[in-house]
Amino acid sequence: MPGAEQRWPARAALLLVLIAAAGLARGQETPSGPPPRVAMVVGNSAYQNVPALPNPAGDAELVAEKLWESGFEVIETVDADRETMLADLATFRSRLREGSEALFFYAGHGVQIGGRNYLLPVSVAPSSVEDLKAQAIDAQLFLDVMAQSGARLTLVLLDACRNNPFLDIPSDGAEAIATRALSIGASRAAVERGLRDLAAASRGGLAEMSAGRGEALISFATAPGQVAFDGRGRHSPYTSALAGSIDEPGLELVDLFRRVRGAVREATGGQQIAWTASTLESRFYFKPPADDLRSATTGMSTGSDTLGALPPRRVVDRTFWRAIRDTDRLDAFTAYVRTMPDGAFVAEAKEKIRSLGGDPEAIPVSDLSLPERPRGFVLADPAAQADLAATLDRAPASVPIGTGAARIGAAAGRAGWVHVAAAPRLGAVSAGGTRLEAGSVRWMEADQPLDYLPGIGSNGGLDSLRAEALREGGTTEPLEAAVETYVDACDMLAGNPYDSQRVTAGTRQFILDRNHDAAIAVCEIAVARHPEVVRFWAELARSYRAAGRYEEALHWQQKAVDAGYASAMVYLGQMFLDGQAVPQDFDRARELFEAADARGETAALTALAWIHRAGVGVPEDPARALDFYRQGAARGNDWAMTNIGEFYQKGLSVARDPAEAVRWYTAAAKSGELTAQTRLARMYQTGDGIAVDEAQARFWFETAAGRGVPNALTRLGLMYEQGQGVDRDLEAAARLYGRAAAEGDAEAWLRLGRLEASDAPLFDRPERALPLLEKALAAQVPGAARELGRLYETGRGVTKDLARARALYVQEAGANPWAARDAGRAFASDEGAPADPAQAARWYRAAAEGGVPWAALDLGRLYETGRGVPQDRTEALVLYAAAARPGGDARAADAARRAAAGYSAEETIRAAQLLLGRLGAEVGAPDGRIGPATRDALARVFAAQGRAAPGTRIDFDLLAELSAMDEERLP
Repeated sequence: MPGAEQRWPARAALLLVLIAAAGLARGQETPSGPPPRVAMVVGNSAYQNVPALPNPAGDAELVAEKLWESGFEVIETVDADRETMLADLATFRSRLREGSEALFFYAGHGVQIGGRNYLLPVSVAPSSVEDLKAQAIDAQLFLDVMAQSGARLTLVLLDACRNNPFLDIPSDGAEAIATRALSIGASRAAVERGLRDLAAASRGGLAEMSAGRGEALISFATAPGQVAFDGRGRHSPYTSALAGSIDEPGLELVDLFRRVRGAVREATGGQQIAWTASTLESRFYFKPPADDLRSATTGMSTGSDTLGALPPRRVVDRTFWRAIRDTDRLDAFTAYVRTMPDGAFVAEAKEKIRSLGGDPEAIPVSDLSLPERPRGFVLADPAAQADLAATLDRAPASVPIGTGAARIGAAAGRAGWVHVAAAPRLGAVSAGGTRLEAGSVRWMEADQPLDYLPGIGSNGGLDSLRAEALREGGTTEPLEAAVETYVDACDMLAGNPYDSQRVTAGTRQFILDRNHDAAIAVCEIAVARHPEVVRFWAELARSYRAAGRYEEALHWQQKAVDAGYASAMVYLGQMFLDGQAVPQDFDRARELFEAADARGETAALTALAWIHRAGVGVPEDPARALDFYRQGAARGNDWAMTNIGEFYQKGLSVARDPAEAVRWYTAAAKSGELTAQTRLARMYQTGDGIAVDEAQARFWFETAAGRGVPNALTRLGLMYEQGQGVDRDLEAAARLYGRAAAEGDAEAWLRLGRLEASDAPLFDRPERALPLLEKALAAQVPGAARELGRLYETGRGVTKDLARARALYVQEAGANPWAARDAGRAFASDEGAPADPAQAARWYRAAAEGGVPWAALDLGRLYETGRGVPQDRTEALVLYAAAARPGGDARAADAARRAAAGYSAEETIRAAQLLLGRLGAEVGAPDGRIGPATRDALARVFAAQGRAAPGTRIDFDLLAELSAMDEERLP
């Protein structure tokens, strides 16, 4: 990989590193600076089997937006099943550092059982108390993760004290729960009894909780044991009060929750009292005072210190729409509908598409062959749209970050002295080129223009200047200039996390690859609106390159390079390296990488490492490459860390050291580098030079899956299906496969199709399997032809077609001996087409040579009866022995013994003589008698194995042993 940024074929991405690589190696402290702010926000509304809740999903999305604007890196989870919540928790855990400010918010159903609180995923379908505990998540787990992370501060906000969902399960939900339980073996009476016990054991109100010894605050929407209101509006009383309070700058946490408590009491007529427990000693502000700049965007401190995912959905929706709403670009509105099918402005976007001559109904937004995921709250709801639209123009002026100063209005209508009471927090206001500082007094001319310059390092939000004009007689006139600063949609969708001049945390390549049409549209708009901002040129070029539009990428990349933009030098160098729209030129590529390195771009170091590693334009020199990777890692570049891990894993120019590989992969994985996460998971799963650790393998697969990495979802699903490091759970596996399949992971199509075609409880749905397996076959996924062949052979979910089944088995037989055995069985069958014993024998032989014992047994039966091959009982017995080799399939061995039971001692001896001859021993013609030559051959063959000769014992077990020694294995 040419190094500047990883391009994932499976489309995916994640996390952060606050420890520079050199610091990691020396065990140094986290770099100085503001502590990282990390939040996990969960909102579950679309419950499938218990009463749905109208507000939690919207509550979570509102809180996620407010936290993001307060400088938090937000892991947003809406309408999540259990495995999704756990995967996002793994991502959350991997982001937390020593000194972090950690926050967990949950809205949805929560119940108390035996003094412990359980948070309910939308997939919950329990038929007993124990079932509920297995399907829900103990809330204490989230607190423990934060407490064990070394976080400086832990905040837990639970809006989950609603009614007990098991007291009033809808009839269709109760029937679904019963059907599920019955299908896995429960009785109707046991289900009814379990549901009664569950309703009696669970409580709607939550129990008190402990957050460990550190500084922590736990807030419940109401007092322990009490039930909170979901709210009559779009948000619960608790969330409404919380979101409004987070928005106020300079409001300390204790005062904030005092205000929340009062607002909730007032909104509920005194029926609900918010409750908090705190061990805080330090002050905490969501939006600190103006002289405390800790609101800097998490992910801006080092070379690639970023989760790499998009901001919360409300933020993306509003920012995307802000960029395109005043244009007449059909492609922009089409991209909006495709990427935001539930967006608040989708109805308007579709209307614009129609007015521009397009067809919004033809835009693909989902795959109908995949299971539909539950959807509760959607932004397209009219009330949600109105709520979000109201925030679109919250201030008279709005200014994107990193585009320079903008005129936001004027001071007083007449000249005079002005006292600045409060300066902006997120930027600077100037008049006549002079910055207006808090506490300053200056003379202003009548209608003096005011300019606002957003600061780099925040996620934006509302900002203002408050001042007083001094008038005659000592009177004052209040003056206020309001402005909203925001991250431009181009920076949001195409910002490069490896760009040292970025203005936001950046977006990993897999996000851009999935949304390059949207990125191109908003970046073209940004370039047109701000033609002087070179950063937008580079981001537009990055978007074109992701789409494979290399000529256009080249134009803007070269334009940015000519303007001296360092990051563009790296990517223009990559285009010369790969020959994209330019003749391949290794020397020119190296010159550009070196120029970018001289300007401090860490991606240039990984690019220089690549050309020395691969020997393109320079002599191959892995040691020199490693040196460049080490330089990049020392400056926080996680792709460099990943490559160092690979060098130690494979022993490239250094001694192979799996433990050191794990150290580097771990540093990169915590930084959010996807390759490192999946390699680390596989090392733990397979025990590649380290002890097998299924828990760690699951954690890192979950971490990658939490950010939507398709194959990580599939690998995690396989762990659930096979019970590796987790209890076996086929439903969870199917949900994970479904998510991976929706992201285009071809292996997931196969695994989900295979599961749907199985006869496992809750499945056996071959009609669902067929389109999935067809897609996997078209993608040439190994195993797909065999699975599809089984459907056609049995006629399950499709019209029975033995000829089609045979062709599918043969298609895969060359690479899969089990498919060859299936082909043999299909040709031996006459159910739907004439049998072809000769072809059956051919494919049984191929399968047996591939190590399939059942195929040796099948082929032996053909020799015994003379079907498709000359009748030869000796050959049949040799094949039965092959099916019974020691250490093989016990069931096949038993079947082979039964098949051989009718053979005489003479036939058994003749078979032994045949096997001895194949082992190179001289026994003469097989005559069925134990003579000196046979005894001598047996002695020599066993001696070569370091074993004592068996004497005169020749039975079926001896045949199996000789077969295992046979180097030729089968005729």
